[in-house]
Amino acid sequence: MGQELGKVVKVIIQEKKISFIQLAKELDIDRTTLQHFFTGKREIQLKTFQRMMMVLNLTKEKRNILYALYEKECTDKDLIKNTTDIFSLYKSLDNHSNLNKKNTAETEYCMKNKVCYEKIQIVKGQVNIEALIRSCFSEEMSLQERAHIIMSINFRHFFLYESIIRIAREQPKCGKIENIIPLVNKKRLGNNLDILKMILPLKCLDNVVYEPYFFYTGTKIYDDISIIVPNYFITTKQVITIDRDFESAIISDNPQIIKYYRDKARSIIKRCERLVEKNISSETKKNLPILEVIHEEGESIKFYASDQRHQQLKESFEPHLKSGTKKVAAQKNENVEERPQHYFLRDIFISSIERVSIRYLVKDKRIEFIIIDEDNQTMTLSVTELGIVTVFKEVFHYLRHSFYVYAEAELNRDFKSMENTKLKENRESVRYNE
Repeated sequence: MGQELGKVVKVIIQEKKISFIQLAKELDIDRTTLQHFFTGKREIQLKTFQRMMMVLNLTKEKRNILYALYEKECTDKDLIKNTTDIFSLYKSLDNHSNLNKKNTAETEYCMKNKVCYEKIQIVKGQVNIEALIRSCFSEEMSLQERAHIIMSINFRHFFLYESIIRIAREQPKCGKIENIIPLVNKKRLGNNLDILKMILPLKCLDNVVYEPYFFYTGTKIYDDISIIVPNYFITTKQVITIDRDFESAIISDNPQIIKYYRDKARSIIKRCERLVEKNISSETKKNLPILEVIHEEGESIKFYASDQRHQQLKESFEPHLKSGTKKVAAQKNENVEERPQHYFLRDIFISSIERVSIRYLVKDKRIEFIIIDEDNQTMTLSVTELGIVTVFKEVFHYLRHSFYVYAEAELNRDFKSMENTKLKENRESVRYNE
């Protein structure tokens, strides 16, 4: 662990005029261990760090700063990266419809028309290739329900994702898009999560039939595709084949060539697996946790946001406020018993969207993304790809014992503080009315 966190904590201790010996005694650790933490020579265990935050009696703002530094200097780099990536994915499910509309540049259509008119079949340069694909994409989507595109271009080329979103927002019906995607054959999320961040929002669209299929790199399917061409984009009127570096492409409107590539692509799709399944229900779910693990016995472990906790506590106070008593404490004790199944995530890292939830079904080895749309319909997107499921499983297990969740002592103190504040406000209100 680096020196920055130790230095900041050391300054706070000096400001509060607490001796190192006194603090070490409060934390039940050796003084030398504490000194090594301050100098960056030794990591401090999370439980000890959490106790330190309580002993120092810091404000929420200062605790947030220190936990952010703890994250920065923590050695569990892979787990931290995967956790932050999952939080980012969670947010992207809410933000996917907020892309600014962009008009297709006139030069894109000119590029495609020029190629066809002059019978030039080779296009060079990534900018020109992207313009050509956008042009062909827009032309195909103008067929609306009759449109049908098959492509093997991944979404590291963001322009294509952006084009689909834009057209989907402009047209009531956009036809079908079948997307063949290579995934890294490892039990790591890595680039696969970046792909998910693009695919899930597209799967949410109700006026595009978007079907993503996957295969693993290094397999026979991958070899078959590579023999033909790494990237291709097939419409009902054209086929564009693109080299691996996206620096040169060939476009053809020859019906026989188009048929050849469509047939070949269809045969490959039959050997791939569907990456995301979609199900829509009229059932409306309420009080969705950010994350949830559902075990085989039906037992559920839920992760809520800090703002959700405050709302839950506020609602639990309401039935008892009129009495002016501390009957609320009984409600608190009931919650404490259930707490091992409920965790609350620090708001410095993530906040609730309310209409989005991610859950891991242990028995089915499946990840589900729950999204409530504007019509209060529930959309469930399911992923069973082993690498993605494995990483979510690891992150969910890690979260329970990480700095991303509030410690028990913090929750109890916040509860007492809110309880006293609410009771005081209630008594003053009663006194004022009298």
